[in-house]
Amino acid sequence: MMGEIMGIEKIRKFLFVMDPAETLNLETETSLLLMQELLRRDHQVYWLQLEDLALTLNQLMGRVMAVMATEPLRRERPVWLNLNQFDAVLVRKDPPFDTQYLQLTLLLDHLEPGVIQFNDVKALRNFNEKLLPLLWPEFTPPTLISMNAEQLEDFAMEHKHMVLKPLNDCSGRGIAKVIWDKHGNFRQQIDRALLGADGKPSFVVAQKYLSAVSQGDKRVYLVNGRSVGVVNRIPKPGSFLANIHQGAMSEAAVLSSREKHIIRTIAPFLSKQGIFLAGADFIGGYLTELNITSPSAVRQINKVSGTQLERIIVDAMLERLSLRPCCEHWLGKAA
Repeated sequence: MMGEIMGIEKIRKFLFVMDPAETLNLETETSLLLMQELLRRDHQVYWLQLEDLALTLNQLMGRVMAVMATEPLRRERPVWLNLNQFDAVLVRKDPPFDTQYLQLTLLLDHLEPGVIQFNDVKALRNFNEKLLPLLWPEFTPPTLISMNAEQLEDFAMEHKHMVLKPLNDCSGRGIAKVIWDKHGNFRQQIDRALLGADGKPSFVVAQKYLSAVSQGDKRVYLVNGRSVGVVNRIPKPGSFLANIHQGAMSEAAVLSSREKHIIRTIAPFLSKQGIFLAGADFIGGYLTELNITSPSAVRQINKVSGTQLERIIVDAMLERLSLRPCCEHWLGKAA
């Protein structure tokens, strides 16, 4: 405490809940950038994977690895630690949000209140990334969530062009564009989209196809409700998918007045729910998704804007961990 009063930054311990390192997409990976910035400032960074979690006598334990460097990734041998000794936990596991992911959030509920979570696991559990924007229907394109084929057929008939998305996945996986036709061939696409990986019907998101996607899908990185960076992602020729994982190109972008208004509107809710890091996606001025599990695109934002967004994010996290209330003054200046 005295060090902080004197202006010397206290060393903090950050725990990242991660997917296996060999599965990471380094082109879009944000977690490693945050780790690198924390290490640069002499904070302690640790890596934890789901299979190394254990709950015993209401104490959450983890077989964690201290991260020594990120380029290349270098970690020490794993050791079992009580997770309540960490200052902050960042859940950076990518979707799908499946039973295993749900169980992760239930286990992390056993952390003591003094361990700050980026993002709060209750928010991760309570809010689906594709459903969350529907809390503000005036800002979203026409959307239907269903596993009923007839409902989806009617939606296709009404809007003629629509996209179908798996409810619990990310990175453009499993997305299909459906075009209504009078012969009914589109019904086969709907039937295929409804089948989950287990062969059983599953909920899908149907959204009116927005032709403006050809001009790009903006990813806006939000920290405690404040826009701190933006990138426009343009689908590759012949594609409608504006995901970097699907070959989209990145370009610099600015926010429209409508997009700024939307961000100002949703900012208080995000802050109240403990959604500290989020990626808001805009197509043609419509809010299409609010990514909260492990929002990325920091590398792309840095590339097109010349910034080092990870420094802004780490500044905000450290402020949240300090004795002062974090970032409340931002809410009036969001976007």
